[in-house]
Amino acid sequence: MSTGLVSRKLARWDAFTLRIDLDMLELLVNRELVRRVPALRSVHLEGDGDTLEITVKAAWHDLPAMLQARVTELRVYRQFLGCKVVGVRGPLGVPLPMSVVGLLVRRLSHGMVTLDRNDRILLVDLRPHLPNGVELNVQHARCDGRWLNIELGPGSVTPVLVPVAARTEGPA
Repeated sequence: MSTGLVSRKLARWDAFTLRIDLDMLELLVNRELVRRVPALRSVHLEGDGDTLEITVKAAWHDLPAMLQARVTELRVYRQFLGCKVVGVRGPLGVPLPMSVVGLLVRRLSHGMVTLDRNDRILLVDLRPHLPNGVELNVQHARCDGRWLNIELGPGSVTPVLVPVAARTEGPA
């Protein structure tokens, strides 16, 4: 039975610019991640120009906690997402040192995320989530209201061929 509800588009593109609706991305992240990560309560995304602010509400040992991260220079190269961490605030808005952020990243990311504390560069390995043979390149990302505009650079899709076992031909 149809509910009659029409959802908005998550993403659309023209030429080489991909536009992602932050409201729909938030909705999707909150539905999927909250279901998969029991400690997570909600994620909120807010953008202003080249800066994206991510607010995460969670519960650690049943105690509520909030973490805010401001990132800039979002890039994707091949199958890695990178950004520069401008600042991170923990519970009660207290700024967190990058050494603590690095420790949290190592402990919670299961090897998928790395942080260079000196340069404040955060890298996310997207290989487990992208099909084999897809290479992406994002040259620039900018927030315009509730839209994240991503300028795509050169990329490619290479078919992944698996060896075919020798066929055994039967009598015709």
